[in-house]
Amino acid sequence: MKRFLILTAALGAAVAVLVGLTIQPRRKVLGAATDGTIAGVMHVHTNRSDGSSTPDEVAAAAARAGLQFIVFTDHGDGTRTPDPPRYRSGVLCLDGVEISTTGGHYIALDMPAAPYPLGGEARDVVDDVRRLGGFGIVAHPDSPKPELQWRDWDAPFDAIEMVNPDTGWRLQAAQPGWRPRLRLFAALVDYPFRPVETITGLLASDPALPARWASLAARRRVVTTAGADAHARLALRSADPGDSALALPLPGYEPAFHALSVRVHAERPLSGEAARDAQTIVQAIRGGHLHTVIDGIATPGLLDLTATHPGGVGREGDELEPRGPVTLHVRTNAPPSFTTAVWNGAGLVSGGHHEPEFAVAVPPEPAVFWVDVRPSSAAAGLPWMRSNAIYLRRPGAPTAVAAAAPPPAATRSIFDGTTDGWTLEHDPGSVAALDLTSGVNGNELQLRFGLSNQATPPPFVALSYAIPGGAASFNRLAVTVRAGRPMRVSVQLRAAGNGAALVRWQRSMFVDVPAQERVLPFDDFRPVDASQPLAAPRDAVGSVMFVVDPVNTKRGTSGRLWIARAALQ
Repeated sequence: MKRFLILTAALGAAVAVLVGLTIQPRRKVLGAATDGTIAGVMHVHTNRSDGSSTPDEVAAAAARAGLQFIVFTDHGDGTRTPDPPRYRSGVLCLDGVEISTTGGHYIALDMPAAPYPLGGEARDVVDDVRRLGGFGIVAHPDSPKPELQWRDWDAPFDAIEMVNPDTGWRLQAAQPGWRPRLRLFAALVDYPFRPVETITGLLASDPALPARWASLAARRRVVTTAGADAHARLALRSADPGDSALALPLPGYEPAFHALSVRVHAERPLSGEAARDAQTIVQAIRGGHLHTVIDGIATPGLLDLTATHPGGVGREGDELEPRGPVTLHVRTNAPPSFTTAVWNGAGLVSGGHHEPEFAVAVPPEPAVFWVDVRPSSAAAGLPWMRSNAIYLRRPGAPTAVAAAAPPPAATRSIFDGTTDGWTLEHDPGSVAALDLTSGVNGNELQLRFGLSNQATPPPFVALSYAIPGGAASFNRLAVTVRAGRPMRVSVQLRAAGNGAALVRWQRSMFVDVPAQERVLPFDDFRPVDASQPLAAPRDAVGSVMFVVDPVNTKRGTSGRLWIARAALQ
């Protein structure tokens, strides 16, 4: 017993020493913010997907953290009808969804239930969310984990998370050597003593992310935000929350909600009427009228950025038309030791400010002005507060518009009004039928399909057309299609690979109820198997396929697809 007590005391002393050497400094508590902002947290998971608590329990934790709204983003495919806005424990709860794509994760907010599962390539999910009227946010874009890292930077997403705790600890774990692992171990030891500050101490992001955002913002508005990515579930056997039954309830919801937040500049205060207040919050988020705060450094965070010029006054998220001299006004509640800087995209305009209010005169030229505030000891790390941008350019200026497809120099029809050359393929559990029907402008191919419920291998139905001699003389496919209900179809080019293997390149195509012509350049097709060459060898293409599979069609469902015209061009 005496030896046990000695060992226990020694262990306790070792823990005390480790905590004393590694524990994060206490966060600063500032005076109440007087800017009228509404505090909330975005990117929250509940037990409806891989979180540990019910929505009511999560909302109660948010109330204890002093939040006024939270945004649930449980994992899904967008087909679940979102819960209506509701006050729980006095906190406004909004319901979104986090969608997995082949190019990262995408959060959809303010979107109705999708008519088909959203998934597949990132560009297609971004397109679907926008078509359905939703607001899309790139989640943890700089995660070192390939499945989570965003890769389609050409997709026209609406917003991007500039900080996410999940990315922070993964970046630590990805560093070589023993020091990062020691830091993670120390964080586990320190967490019970200062949970909020421990979470804050692990926050990190890719240093290249701000410049990447600035490059995009020079062309179009991209809202910046922060995501808590709260699960209250740390799996012991997997790098992902929820992947294992063995998990620790860390970090808890309440400490996570104390660590970082967004503060929304809304058009009106919250009224207590959930539907009306949800509209107020979402409208402000869509407009970029918010700034992010790492509350684990100091709280609450007040940041007010406006721009005045002869045409009026603009605030975060606004686009102003250049009309003469512009003056930026900045107001914060930062402690005197903190440093405020004004930026134009990735370039510093005016730095080294320690005063609570100041103004900066800037020329009336196209610019993307934003502000960050940093503790002086962390000039190279994450900012304590970051504003959204004020864009100095013509309001509503169009971004890059896709040029109309030029007239074809040569055309080879692959549908001549008959079913010649067309065949059906499907797994044993699914069913398909090919008919010839009369359409407005002549005969149409009609594909009737029913996907099986089998889990593996994934069921599929394909309508294929053989192309003797390949497609070397062509660079796109033009097809006029319609469907019984909105859906997505994977259009694929299939070629013979090494040996007898068949390899495929695909481009997802949205098909609506009214007939529409779709022109699909072969350069937009990407390999189904990432190990294959990026571009399809056109001379080896043996068939064109229209594939229905569970990526965008629910298992166990049926439908119809009509093709009125199809041609290689």
